[in-house]
Parts: sequence; structure tokens; C-alpha cells
Amino acid sequence: MIAWTIVQLLVLVWAIRTLWKYFTASGGNKLGLPEPPGPYGLPVVGYMPFLGSKPHLVFAKLSQKYGDIFQVQLGTQKVVVLNSLDVIKEAYIKDASFAGRPNSASFQIFLKSSSSSFSFRTGNAQWKFLRKIAIKALGLFASSRSSRLEAVVGEANEELHAELEAANSEPFDPQRNIFDCVAGVIGTILFGLDFSSKDTLLKPILSLSQKFVKFFTAGSILDSLPLGPLIMHHKVKDFVESLKPVDALVDRHIAEHLVHCEEEDDVRDVADAVVLAAKQTPNDLKQQLGLTDDRIRCITRDLFGAGFATVMESFRWAINLLAAFPDVQERARRELAEVCGDRPLCLTDRSNIHYNEAVLLEIFRFSSLVTLALPHSTMEDTTLRGYFIPKGTTIFSNLFAHHYNPQYFPDPESFKPDRFLCADGKLDADKAQLVIPFGVGKRRCVGENLARQELSLLVGRLLQKFEIRQDPSNPVNVRDGKTGFTRAPIQTPLIFKKLAL
Repeated sequence: MIAWTIVQLLVLVWAIRTLWKYFTASGGNKLGLPEPPGPYGLPVVGYMPFLGSKPHLVFAKLSQKYGDIFQVQLGTQKVVVLNSLDVIKEAYIKDASFAGRPNSASFQIFLKSSSSSFSFRTGNAQWKFLRKIAIKALGLFASSRSSRLEAVVGEANEELHAELEAANSEPFDPQRNIFDCVAGVIGTILFGLDFSSKDTLLKPILSLSQKFVKFFTAGSILDSLPLGPLIMHHKVKDFVESLKPVDALVDRHIAEHLVHCEEEDDVRDVADAVVLAAKQTPNDLKQQLGLTDDRIRCITRDLFGAGFATVMESFRWAINLLAAFPDVQERARRELAEVCGDRPLCLTDRSNIHYNEAVLLEIFRFSSLVTLALPHSTMEDTTLRGYFIPKGTTIFSNLFAHHYNPQYFPDPESFKPDRFLCADGKLDADKAQLVIPFGVGKRRCVGENLARQELSLLVGRLLQKFEIRQDPSNPVNVRDGKTGFTRAPIQTPLIFKKLAL
């Protein structure tokens, strides 16, 4: 009975919405331009039932019929999908009106449940100011002239490598070891944390990471239907509860930094830099932007979540792919030996390890970790490629479709690091720019430089110490990934054979 009532309510909402669109359409589009083309959907739910578990593939197929820009109706949510690099750049780099975030249920639930999330806020003056602070704070560790990142990664590597060696070349799943390593790096960079009690500190972070990728999915009932939060009540409650211990952990460490950092010489980590920025921001500017010291300091929450998840999943993709393609692995190792000799890889070596950098680029392209990126929203009525796009329209950028576009990447289904090298064996800078795992434009990930450097060290130093092999009885699957907000790698037992020095 209750289910039937919900269905009736949904049909009523859909009918009212359809009539409203019909009677207001001509007045809403003052430019007289058409909206992007797209497929028809079903009443109430629109195109939702046809997305399946891999919407990036469905959108890529639709682009073959409707072009690089088209729209779909997902319940009550109108979505415009961008499927090529050119149109993504045109929207995100040239037009500030695309810098918003959707007013969707999942975003609003997250924003109300956590005082952080500047990445999830719309692109207003407050967001721009917080972004500048984040970039400046991360710059402390993201400079190749600084040895801080190398020291942090080196310490985390020692423990990871010891754990891999303890497996005695037997097949095992290294996922938890990777998790501990990456969490240790980001925790030290941000808060100077010593993750000595890993099970206690990291368990809530691991739980939230797993739930986060399932909570923010394209075309979910939560975002697409007017009663979505009610229908998904238990999922929403579970997600909100999982935020609390992580926020408490971060808050506790931010509080410890408040009494320490008074001037630039006191800065030990990113949290110190953010705390200092809050103290140094004039009160009149804070009032003008509607900011509090707490809101500024909470930048670190976003940096922790985003920096941890992206690096962890990319590192796992790297290990899986190197195991699946031993010839690539061996060639990368030979280059490291030629450039570094017996010493560990340094950040200053990156300009000389062209093949290893090409391997990292191909890992980013092949995995396309964040298939549809974090969605944008139009902040005002705007146009793109001659189409009218109303204010408040959700925008998906299909990074997967671009990374598998044969126009830019011939034979895209193959794992070929050589595609990024010039004839002389050096890295092709122009082709490298075609890989955009961190997005483009005004909302490009602020931690991109740090993530690239961290992954270069993690992967390179692992190759210097171990040969990574597949388990013959359980081959690595690199042709598929777990679906959700990210295209996470399939976890598979691997063999780590310690190299003779």
C-alpha cells in the first residue's frame, strides 16, 4: 500500500513538472536557441533505468548518436553530458557560469552533515578564497625543491615494503597494506600524524571511503526522484553516521594545531598552514565572504578525503597493471636503474625518467578512475556550442569517453605507455596534456601536483625493490572496475618478489 502511494506521488510530481516545463519553456529560453539533443526516457524516471551500473559507457554510446554534447532526463534532474576534451575545456575553462555544483540531494546531505566540503560548494567568492588557501598550503609539500614529501613517502615505503617482503613471495591481496601506506602519507602531510595505532585510527576512514563511492553515483534514486531521500532513508542515515568519526578525528588534530602555529616559521604541515591563513585573514574580509575561522580550517577535511582516496585507488591500479604487463614493468625498472643507480628515486629525477612518467600517464588514462568527474552545475542561463543550457542544469564531463577516444589515443583498449613518448624517447609534453584525471578549468583538483609526485615516488620506489607478479591461478582483471563515484580497481592476490640488490 505504501509503495503504491509513493508511485502515485511520483507520477503526480512528474505530471506537474512536465506541465510547468511546457508552459514556461518559451519564456525561459530568451535566446531562442535549442537545448542539447538527447534520448527520450520513461515517465517519472526518465532515462534512469537505461544507465545500468556503468553510466559512463552508456553516455559514450549515446554520444555516437547525439554528439559530444547531449542531455538526458534522470527523474526530475536534467543532466547535460560533455563527451569530448574540446567541449569540456570550452565549458570549464572559458565560461565561469559552469563553475557551480548541483543542488542535488546527495550534495546537500553531505554539505549539511559536514562543515568541510569546499569542493562540493558552488563557485562563488567564498569558494575562490578557500581554494587559494588550499593551493598555497599544499605548495609547501608539492615543490620538487623540498625534501618533505620524499621523507614522508620514504618512511611509509619502509613499512609497506617490509610487509610485502614478509609475504615471502606468496600470493596475497595487498589492499590493506596500500591503504595503510597512503593514509600514513596523507596523514603526515596534513597533520603530522603518526599512525601507530592503525586499526583504531584508520578503520572509520576505510569505512567512509567505501561508502562515499557508492553514495555519489550518476542517476541514483537519491538525486533523481523527489522522494529519493525518503526512499533511500537507511542508506542516507548510514552514510551520515559514517562521516561523524572521521570528522571527529580531523577536528581533534586541527584543534592541536591551533595552539601551535602563530607565524610562518611555525608551519610544520598543511594543517598549520591553513590554521595560520585563518588567523591572518582580516576580519572584514571574513565578514564580507561569510567565513569563519572554523570554515577556513576545515579545508583540511576536504584535502584529507580527496587526497587519500585518489592516490590509494591510483596506486592499486598501478600495481595491478604492472603485474598484468611485465614487459612494461621491466622496462620501467631498467630506466630507474640507469638514472638512480642504487639510491631511491627522488622527485628531481622525474625530468629524466621519461618512460616511467609515460607509464604513470597511461595508468591515469587506462584506469580513468573518476569516470564522470565531480558534477558541475550552471550558475546562470548560458550557451554552449549553440545550445541553450538553463541555470541549475547538472553537467557531467565524461572523462572516460575522452580517455578512450581513438582520435586522441589510438587503440585505446591497449595499455601502451609509448603513446606518450617522442621518437627520441623523451616525454611528449603535448600528448601528456591530453590526460586529465584531475579535471580541467577553474575547478581542477587543487591536489593534482602533490598526487602526481606522491604516486611517482610510491610506484617508482616499489619497482626498485620488488618484481610484481600475477597469481597464475587468479589472473589480474584490468579490463573492468568496481562501479560507483570512482572506477575502483578489482582487488586480486599478487606476488611481490624482493629483488636482489
